[in-house]
Amino acid sequence: MFGIAGETAFDVRFQLFGIPIRIHPVFWISAAMMLWDPERLDHVILGVICVFVSVLIHELGHALVFRHYGWPSEIVLFILGGYATATRLSTWRQIWSLAAGPLAGLSFSLITYGILILLLTQSPSTFADFPSLYFVFIMLLYSGFIVNLMNLIPALPLDGGQIMAALVTHYGARGRQASELILKISIGAAGGVALWCAYCTNMGMRVLPSTLYSFLPAPHARILASLQPDPQFLMIFFGILCAQSVINYNQAKAW
Repeated sequence: MFGIAGETAFDVRFQLFGIPIRIHPVFWISAAMMLWDPERLDHVILGVICVFVSVLIHELGHALVFRHYGWPSEIVLFILGGYATATRLSTWRQIWSLAAGPLAGLSFSLITYGILILLLTQSPSTFADFPSLYFVFIMLLYSGFIVNLMNLIPALPLDGGQIMAALVTHYGARGRQASELILKISIGAAGGVALWCAYCTNMGMRVLPSTLYSFLPAPHARILASLQPDPQFLMIFFGILCAQSVINYNQAKAW
């Protein structure tokens, strides 16, 4: 998501389903920083593992589709996520390959959620015997469900932004006009999310209102309502994406 990861002597390498996977050391550092809690180092370690699993599944979705279309792909886990190396495909193949990552992550979240509900209803003592297990499920749901949904927001360089760009390029304007329209949409989407999160921060509100889940029976409403992203982090993150698109738009206009 944030540039190309250069190779280091500390990279972890392995293969999965014949796809080469490389983990840059910055991935572990950035994940630990997001989850840092000096009083619960066990949760930090478990959280990093959950982020690793969720990001890997997401990128496998991309890479497997590329391989299905006959193109090799390598997965690299880097700052705040990762990427699967790719090539240029036809429009709808490109869209499918971009959507495959979030779809893989959301599918994994549904499976995780089903197992959690099954344990809560059929064997509730499991979480009393293993207190950290519930934290693992919540982390997997958050990194798989919330993060993949956010990734579909039409802001560059997110998957949703790239899908939007492919659609605009194919069905909309051409050349410079298409580039400017893509950047305008990206600015609006990223800026809108950043402004909403700034409002939530100032008002002490949740990013996702509890009313979204109020009609659901327990424990569904309680579990889903607990999957709340940090508004300050999102405000900064989408603010940076908005600023990047503004810079690129101004450069395009100047050119």
